[in-house]
Amino acid sequence: MTTVLTSEIRKVTTLKFWWALALPPIFVGICASAISSAVATGADEITNGDVDGIVVVGLFVALGFAMLFAAVFSAVNTGTEFRHDTITTSFLTTSGRDRVIGAKVLVTALFALGYGLVVSICSIVCLLLFTAGTFSLTGDTMAYVAAGLFAVVLWSLIGSGLGLLFGSPTWPSIVIVAWFPVGELITLGILSGLGFQGAWLLTPASLTMSVTAAGNLDDAGSFATWPWAPIGLMMWAAAALAAGWLRTRERDIN
Repeated sequence: MTTVLTSEIRKVTTLKFWWALALPPIFVGICASAISSAVATGADEITNGDVDGIVVVGLFVALGFAMLFAAVFSAVNTGTEFRHDTITTSFLTTSGRDRVIGAKVLVTALFALGYGLVVSICSIVCLLLFTAGTFSLTGDTMAYVAAGLFAVVLWSLIGSGLGLLFGSPTWPSIVIVAWFPVGELITLGILSGLGFQGAWLLTPASLTMSVTAAGNLDDAGSFATWPWAPIGLMMWAAAALAAGWLRTRERDIN
């Protein structure tokens, strides 16, 4: 298994997309942190120094982009080999497809976790620098980071599952990018029109917001509560990964 993992790590590091996809969430995270810090500094006098709720908006935005690009990276990493037929060699030189699939998903998730860690660190450093001492690391902030990293890994599994399911990096990436900003809102609007008012509690992006908030949205009424939010997102990740895994096991290779 170590050989297969080493092979998958080399496959990722020899391609440029793994670090290229890490740059946008880092840039957006820094910008979002700078903007939220500026807004918090301006509102400092109005809020009597209670600016943490404003400042962490930048962290939430940074984590959201980390999830998006981690999912896209995962879809590209798992789907690219099908496009170039290099997955055939991996399957033929390894005893069983499950070992290859498992190693690919694990390595992809670890790189995605690295995305989340780098983005979180850059965002927190910017928040500490730009708020001139009015913001400090608290237990709640670290809970947001931990919950956000958990969600990053789950979105990585969703991306990997879609990449394996489609056998291509293109369509899974389009689905993920379209779903995050507008796809879910459109779907929820349609479901609400059909009378499914509780759909908001079950969709992946909504569940992700509840997970990242680390239980602080439990009283909002419109979001899934803990621990049901992380369980629901885990079920989405498990379903996507299981579908992709089973499809890859049965897929004909050239």
